[in-house]
Amino acid sequence: MSNKAYTDLLALLGIGGAHPGGLELTKTILLKESLEDKKLLEIGCGTGQTSLFLDAMNVDITPIDNHPIMIEKANHRFTEHQAEITALQMDIEKTEFRDSTFDLILSESVLSFTDTVKTLPELHRLLKEDGVLLAFEMTKKDTMQHELEDKMKQFYNMPNIFSEKDWKEALEQCGFKKVEITPLEIEELEPSEPDINPSQIIEEKYFEVMHQHEELTYESQKHIELSVIRAQR
Repeated sequence: MSNKAYTDLLALLGIGGAHPGGLELTKTILLKESLEDKKLLEIGCGTGQTSLFLDAMNVDITPIDNHPIMIEKANHRFTEHQAEITALQMDIEKTEFRDSTFDLILSESVLSFTDTVKTLPELHRLLKEDGVLLAFEMTKKDTMQHELEDKMKQFYNMPNIFSEKDWKEALEQCGFKKVEITPLEIEELEPSEPDINPSQIIEEKYFEVMHQHEELTYESQKHIELSVIRAQR
């Protein structure tokens, strides 16, 4: 799973949308889907920003995350907005749901930080026939050097950094079909105002983690892009 210090940092800061483009990009992509009468699962829901948007559209949404602070902040958000949904603490590599439970699964910058050998088959299991996996994931370009890739994998504790081709092959090997991958240049995405809900106490060590993350982001920005992945079961 992801680097604990970095994951804790995101949770302590209460980052609502970590991927470039933020909630506005997510809305744009989601609204292209037919969501009426569909049962959705959001994995790695964070502080519940996207799930609240979907709930406001009367979508049957189940949010899960593996971090207790994220779960606490998501449920606080839902209570504040009188939304009748509850975020559940659950590991996406092995959930507690029955087979073929969901019509659509949403992942926002989550799968890259998991063991996809476990996660992708689990998501395939959870989807109904012809159900859709919609994911926003980092993809590496051919220009990424091994040294930088190794540095990122070590810092974030990522098993792999996939290219578009790698994602397509991994998904198809797990039984997904109609795999469509749309790359987006990060520099061309509209800047989004970050949604944050910081905890009252954040230890000094986490600001060093933030600094390291910012340095890696700057170093890697020309060698990665954001890809919108849509795959059917």
